[in-house]
Amino acid sequence: MDPKARLLVAVCLLATVSACNEIENEPQAQTASQSLCIANYEACVNPIFDATLNGRAGQITCSASGCHDQAAGSGGAFKIFANAQPGSSEILANFFAAKSFSNLDDPAQSKLLLEPLQGVFSVTGTHTGGDIFPDTADQCYQAIVSWISTRVDDLNSANCGVCTAAALASCGY
Repeated sequence: MDPKARLLVAVCLLATVSACNEIENEPQAQTASQSLCIANYEACVNPIFDATLNGRAGQITCSASGCHDQAAGSGGAFKIFANAQPGSSEILANFFAAKSFSNLDDPAQSKLLLEPLQGVFSVTGTHTGGDIFPDTADQCYQAIVSWISTRVDDLNSANCGVCTAAALASCGY
């Protein structure tokens, strides 16, 4: 290759490499990470799991030892501590268990809601504990879907919205 051709190739390569540094990337918007509100969980969701509800097959308590109790429950992977107190490590464990069964992109498609909903056959089958919510208008169903639908900034979780607790006696059948 003659010297002029080499020089031309070198200039082209240098121009190509130096142009890479001139590309300006658009800055990404800084958004706070979103999560679910633990205060709303403590006040409006965990009480549902400890309440005696009117299921289709009779009265049932989700946190009972034969169901989802973390120590002796047989109710699949969803395990919770019965009667967990606000602010305790048990309530935090319950919060994370419930959150892990929540679909944050489509709250109504959360396994936490689908399994106990009347007439729904989920990926893993029906809810062994029977139907708990007769339909999506059930007050307890609505309290849970509202909790899953309400996001808060991880950096500012103290500013959770105010939830409306379900009248537990009206939940279920």
